Amino acid sequence: MRKAILTLLEALFRVLFEYDCLGEEKVPADGPAVVASNHPSYLDPVLLSLQLRRPIHFMAWDALFRVPLLGPLIRLFGAFPVDVRPGQGRAAYAEAKALIHAGELVGLFPEGKRSRAGWMEPALREGAARLAWETDVPLIPATITGAFRAWPYFSVLPRPARILVRYHDPIHPSRYRAMPEEEAITALLAELRRRVDQALLPGVKADLRVNVLYQMSAPWPRWYESFPALGLALLVFWKTRSFTAVAPAYAYIGYLLADLLFIPQRRVVKWARNASSVFFCMLYGAHVLPLLGRPPVAARGALFAVMVGSFFPYFYELGRRRDGFIRGMVLACLVELGALYLVPTGLGPHVALPVFAAAYAWERRTVFWRYVAPLLVVYAVAVARMLGGGMELVPHLVAGLLAWMLARFAPTRAPAAPEKNEPPPSVLGLDLR
Repeated sequence: MRKAILTLLEALFRVLFEYDCLGEEKVPADGPAVVASNHPSYLDPVLLSLQLRRPIHFMAWDALFRVPLLGPLIRLFGAFPVDVRPGQGRAAYAEAKALIHAGELVGLFPEGKRSRAGWMEPALREGAARLAWETDVPLIPATITGAFRAWPYFSVLPRPARILVRYHDPIHPSRYRAMPEEEAITALLAELRRRVDQALLPGVKADLRVNVLYQMSAPWPRWYESFPALGLALLVFWKTRSFTAVAPAYAYIGYLLADLLFIPQRRVVKWARNASSVFFCMLYGAHVLPLLGRPPVAARGALFAVMVGSFFPYFYELGRRRDGFIRGMVLACLVELGALYLVPTGLGPHVALPVFAAAYAWERRTVFWRYVAPLLVVYAVAVARMLGGGMELVPHLVAGLLAWMLARFAPTRAPAAPEKNEPPPSVLGLDLR
C-alpha cells in the first residue's frame, strides 16, 4: 500500500512541482541512520520519502494524528507522534532511539517547525544531532529547495514551483568522539547546518528575487501588449466603422493603464498581466475574424483549451523563457492573421499556434518539453486530419514556424552597462542586488 501511494504521489509531484531528488544513494540501503532536513513546507516528509526504497520514520506533531484520514495516512508512512509542549517530548525521543536500535531510518527537522522565511531558522534543536551521537549512527543531511515557494506556512493551498530534494554525504559521529559531549553535539549541528545551507541559500536568494519582482510596480504597456491591440482596433474600425467592434481593444488598453496606475501588485496580478496579451490576441482576434471577412475559427473552445494547457509549464519558468514564449505567442497570432488573409481556413489557427508552442518548448527545453512538444504536434496533425484539412494548411504551418524563428532570432535589448563611476547597486539582503 505504501509503495503504491508513493508511486502515485511521485507522478503527481513531478507534474505539479517538477519534483526531483538527488543523492538518494547516500542513504544506506539497510541499517540505522538519522535523516535531518530543513523544514520549508507541509510537504517535506513526503518529499524526502518519495524516491527512497525504505521508509523514514518521522516525528510528527501529535495533533495531526487526530485529524480524520490524515492521521491513519501518516501512520501508514511510519510517522509517530511527539508532544511539542516544552519538556514533553521524552517519550517520542525514546521511541526514536528504539527505532534506531531496530535498524530503521528516523527523520527529524531540527527547526522544530516550518520555516518562516525559507531558510533555516537561527536556532536549531539538538534532537537529531544528539540522537545520532548517542546511538553512534550516521547523520544524513538533506536540503529541500523550492518547497517554500510551493506551500509556505501562510498559504492554505499549494502552488506550482520547482522542488528539488538533495541528500548529502553522511556525517559520522565517530569524528567527534574526542570532544566533550555537548561540544560534539554543537559541532554536529553546525556541520549539519553548513551542508544544508550550502545547497539551500541559492534557492532562497532566487525566491527572494521573485518576491521582490512580484511587489515591484507594474511596467508601462509593452510593445507586444499595446501595438497589437491598437493595430487590430485600427484595422477593425477601418473595415467596420463600428466603435462597438473596437471597444474591447480600447478596454484592454485601459486595463494595462489601470494595472500601471491603480491595481496593487502581487503574484496573481503579475501572472494575469503577463498572460493577458496572449489571451487578448486569441479571444479578440477570433471575435473579429468574421468582421474582417475571414472564416471563424473552427472548434474554438478546443483550441483555447489546448493553448491554455500549453501555458502550464511557464508557471515554473521565470525571466527570458517565459517572456519569450508570451512575445512569441503574440507574434504567432499576428502572423497567423496574415496567413488567414492569404489562405482563409478556420483550421489555420489549430496548426499555427500549437506548432509555434511546440517548437518553442523543444528549442528552449522548457519544463516538460519532452511531453509538451510531441502532444502539441500530434494535436495539430489530428485536428487537421479529423476536420478535413489539406494542403491549404501548409501556409499556416509556415506561419507558426515563422513566429518561432522571429521569437528565436529577433534581438532583444540587453540592459545598459553601468557607467564606470556609477556606484554599485544597493544590496537587498542575502547578497541580493
